[in-house]
Amino acid sequence: MITIRYLLLLCGSLCLFVTFFAICMNLARKLPKKLFFPKTLWKAWSQAVAKNGGEGWDRLLKAAGHPFHWGQIEWVSLQWLIGFVILVVILIVTLVKREGAFPFFSIILLPTIGYFLPYCFLRWWSNYREEVLSVDIARFINRYVNLLENQVPGYLAMEKAARPTRMLKHYLPTLSEWNKDRLVALETFKNQLGVDDAVILVSNIRTIEQLPSELVGVTMQRLEWTVDNRRMFRHRKKIKSLGIAYSIIVYPTFYIGLIVAMFPWYKLLSEILERYLM
Repeated sequence: MITIRYLLLLCGSLCLFVTFFAICMNLARKLPKKLFFPKTLWKAWSQAVAKNGGEGWDRLLKAAGHPFHWGQIEWVSLQWLIGFVILVVILIVTLVKREGAFPFFSIILLPTIGYFLPYCFLRWWSNYREEVLSVDIARFINRYVNLLENQVPGYLAMEKAARPTRMLKHYLPTLSEWNKDRLVALETFKNQLGVDDAVILVSNIRTIEQLPSELVGVTMQRLEWTVDNRRMFRHRKKIKSLGIAYSIIVYPTFYIGLIVAMFPWYKLLSEILERYLM
């Protein structure tokens, strides 16, 4: 019971810390950076982070929808900050207690886990968001085709088709953006979604504007099949990765436990052999 209490306290503290850090980063965005960091130091840090990043971080942040409107620099800073804070807390607790051996294992493992927590959260959120948007896009396509076949105007059909979706409706372009320039509005819509299914959706929406009415339904049905097949492929890939992880984690543990369980019998057998045969 005490362990669960401390675990909940630790989770609550981390949530408060991340909230406080997010507020500070948003304030730092609005105020000049020289109030917080020297200009040369911030420039050197940004260059170092950008050098170690690349397309992987850009693709991950795009798929995650840029949570908190942060870029790679903010997320890497959060990683280092959480790892450093956990390290400092362990050192302070060790110095205050002054009992027992120095926790070399904890001082290496816990800051490492804290360092990778923001990245793991970002990976989880990007996978979750991609899955939700995939379901939303499939639902959107079905309603969008029915509305177009009933001679509903393009933007009104998009707006009505996106109403029952969970995330897609929040990224739909406004009517003023749509009337100003449809191509720019669709491009912004695609960039804000940031997933591969959105690229296929936007390209098909552009295509059906130039197709005759009898081909619109067939084209959008093919798009729905493509989105569903991509989702099923991702599910099969996850199941396959879970099987590999199961074989890597469970099988070695089973064999190690089997060896440990057989060790007393092996020791007894060796003693018998040494006693009667040697």
